[in-house]
Formats: sequence, C-alpha cells, structure tokens
Amino acid sequence: MNIKKIVSEIKKGNLVIIPTDTVYGISADMNNLKAIHKVYKCKQRDKNKPLLLLVDSLNMLKKYTKDLSPLENKIIQKYLPGKLTILLHKNDKISDEITAGSNLVGIRMPNNENLKKIIQEVGNPIISTSANISGQNTITNPEMVDKDLLKYISYVEKAGIINSEPSSIIKIENEKIIIIRKETVANQIIKDFPNNIK
Repeated sequence: MNIKKIVSEIKKGNLVIIPTDTVYGISADMNNLKAIHKVYKCKQRDKNKPLLLLVDSLNMLKKYTKDLSPLENKIIQKYLPGKLTILLHKNDKISDEITAGSNLVGIRMPNNENLKKIIQEVGNPIISTSANISGQNTITNPEMVDKDLLKYISYVEKAGIINSEPSSIIKIENEKIIIIRKETVANQIIKDFPNNIK
C-alpha cells in the first residue's frame, strides 16, 4: 500500500479510495469540512446519513468520545481492532457534519496495520465510507468503482479483490447492547454477553 501517497492526499483535503479489512472505502480527513462535503457529493449520499470514523488505537478513540461506560469499555477491549463499528457519544472535536447532527458517532478500529499507520500519520481519525454511490452494492473490487464517483477521487489504491463481510454495528444504552447490523462479531457478542442484549 502506498502509505505516503495516501497520507499526502488525505492531508491535502482530497478523497482517496483504499482497501479496508472489510470493503474498499472512500477516506478523507475528518477535520476538513470541504472534504466531508465532497464525500457526500460523490456518493450522492443523504446529508442525514452519518459517516463512520476509523481510529488507530484506544487512545485515539478516547480522545474523540465522551466517558465510556463499563460495558462499552469491555466490548472495545475485547473486540477491537476488528470488524465491529460501535456507536459512541462524541465530543466537540467531531463535527456535527460527520454525524448528521447526532451526538453519537460510529467508530471502528481496523485490524490492518497499513490502515492504522495511515491514520497515525494523518494524526486524527479518518472518514471511511464504502466506495459506492449510495444504494448501490459495496465495492470489493476497485475496478467496479462508478466512473461518476471516480471524478471526485484523487487516488485509488488497487489491491485486488477483498473477500470479506461488512462490520457488525452496535450501540449501548443503559448497559444494554443494541445490535444494528448483525454479522460475525455481533453473533459472538450475543454469545459472550447474553444478559446484556436488548
């Protein structure tokens, strides 16, 4: 992976398409409002649909969220890094434009050293959203990216076909786990925390 090029483009406020540990995703700097708007535009995405953030570590996750509950802490320690997106209370370092006005933000720590290095070098979480026009199939092969979407992209890292599933998505309310998207990790959470499932 051309980490130097990817980091350079993200820091310039440009959009890149990179392989994650789930699918190909569009990534951008979470602190660049123009880049955020460009992500919505290129995906033809409804502004009411929030974007996801990728972090490189527990420290970074804690830096951008409010106090984690005991159960949130347990889940994060046990399943991250991995294919789990967890909705957490954001702090004011995260723009409402990313969360579509919600006080919750979806955060994932990928199990991919190259991705973690990119996030580390950018110096803050990066936006990640699947590299498809909204409503269309997710992209597992960079050759499948829509030509209209590509007009907005400065760099595509081509790393062949990714055979994976999307991340599970959960949130925790009053120490109860709500499963939003049920994939392998969510099934494991249900087994490990049967008494906390809402």
